[in-house]
Amino acid sequence: MTTHIPASQPEWASIHDEDTSWRKKLVGEISDAFVIPRYVRLFYDTFGPARQFDFCEIGSGNGDMCRAILAENRGEIRRYVTSEYFAEGVDWLQKQGFEAVQADAQALPRADEEFDAAVEFDVMHHVDQPRKMARELMRVARGHVLMVESNGLSVFRKLRELTPAHRAAGEQSYFPWTYRHFFMGHPEYELVSFEIAPFLFPFKCPAWFLPILVRFNQIVEHVPFFNWQCSSVWIRVRYRRVDGQGARGKDN
Repeated sequence: MTTHIPASQPEWASIHDEDTSWRKKLVGEISDAFVIPRYVRLFYDTFGPARQFDFCEIGSGNGDMCRAILAENRGEIRRYVTSEYFAEGVDWLQKQGFEAVQADAQALPRADEEFDAAVEFDVMHHVDQPRKMARELMRVARGHVLMVESNGLSVFRKLRELTPAHRAAGEQSYFPWTYRHFFMGHPEYELVSFEIAPFLFPFKCPAWFLPILVRFNQIVEHVPFFNWQCSSVWIRVRYRRVDGQGARGKDN
């Protein structure tokens, strides 16, 4: 993850370890056993038909997600650029062989339409100005954004945000319609579609309970009404650019 963090805040190493992401610190072993594979499946369910796409991942942490995504690449990905807010995080990603840049999610140092798609996993609920981040995601991509974010409808999620670890990270979940609002009303862009659905219900548990929790997570997304108590949502955004004269460009 990455966020807009004042200079007085802790550095990358106090959030991530080289072998343990912030995500795994929060939810434990289910991160490797189910959460990351589920994220990877979401990515390829979204971009499976693509061929030789260029991607930008915002807030890559210690590289756990990009490593898993790239391991499954069968021609969908031509270029995959990672980013981190912290310089030491960028150094770590580069040492792992990733193309990495230092970036604030609210002011990405990338060209307009440089990528076919922008992706982020658990980043927007950390930034100060999520609407500004939404605009940046649309600016650097060509019509496609994929996100996983915190679910503001989840009582479980809201209670977890009161814990010291979540409060220290500045986590703030939003309602589904609020996420949509972040992408609406930008004069340069027009939404083509906005899909959002409940996603995952992980938490730390003893080793003996892990298979039960994995099975629960395999089921919970498909249970009507109760599924909106999942701690996260996935979001797919399609949009088109609008020129200065009001004529609408063709979305990709």
